[in-house]
Amino acid sequence: MDMRHLRSFVAVAEELSFSRAAERLHISQPPLSQHIKALETEMGVQLFARTKREVKLTDAGAVFLRESRLLLDQLRTAVNATVRTANSDAGVLRVGVATAALFSVMPTFLTLMREAFPHVEISVNDMQSQDQVVAVAQGVLDLGIVHVRPDRMKLSHAPIFSEALVAVVPDHHWLATKPDFKLADMANEAMVGLSREHAPAVFDAIVACCHQAGFSPEIRHTARNPLIIFQMVHLGFGVSLVPRAYARSAFPGVRFRELPMTAGSVRMEAIWCERHASALTRKIVASILPRLAGDESEPG
Repeated sequence: MDMRHLRSFVAVAEELSFSRAAERLHISQPPLSQHIKALETEMGVQLFARTKREVKLTDAGAVFLRESRLLLDQLRTAVNATVRTANSDAGVLRVGVATAALFSVMPTFLTLMREAFPHVEISVNDMQSQDQVVAVAQGVLDLGIVHVRPDRMKLSHAPIFSEALVAVVPDHHWLATKPDFKLADMANEAMVGLSREHAPAVFDAIVACCHQAGFSPEIRHTARNPLIIFQMVHLGFGVSLVPRAYARSAFPGVRFRELPMTAGSVRMEAIWCERHASALTRKIVASILPRLAGDESEPG
């Protein structure tokens, strides 16, 4: 159904005169009459009762006038919202976030967004990296913050953050106070780790840094999120390695031990899909991501 026909109908219905409606719409009367005829033919109902003296709405026409006004109001609202978004950088940004990024990247990201795009509402979803890849590729998410992996389904991506790993040990464990603590000291300890199914990039980074330190980690227990890891460490199931930002949680009963920067790190990147990217997403990619990448200092 053509919106021009709806506007023509509303004009005639409100003026109850084809000549006045044509003048109001700045068109001649013949095409106006054709618009009304097209509507009546399409719906198979008569909208106006016409005589030489007057034009009146039929009962069906009165109902259609009410609904047409609602449709045109909704259209105006949609157009105005779109124009405001284009002119004032307003709208909603749908962001997927790997759990570790909530502790590390997101505080800085939110600060930068509030400064540069104060009218943008941010909708955040805590999601596994691979699930974010699918959601971004399908246009369900505008932006993803994921652990670095080689398989990104041809999505656009940019590095934004790198952070060291820290050890997590029980409060009363011998490693909790050991001087000159290093990663190799954990070689003979049972370990608790994020499951590879839920965090493959972090899992692989931990295994790689252990190998670099000269041992293969004995990961006896796995968990789906850091809080479960901390509780399992507290209960004595083993020690663990996690991204440094998790140490900010101050979980009771465990001690976080710093490791040398050479012990290994996990890297994060932002992903987006050029095919689905809105003008707002492109502005954020161009202005916010470089500032994130330039500020890789880890929060203390």
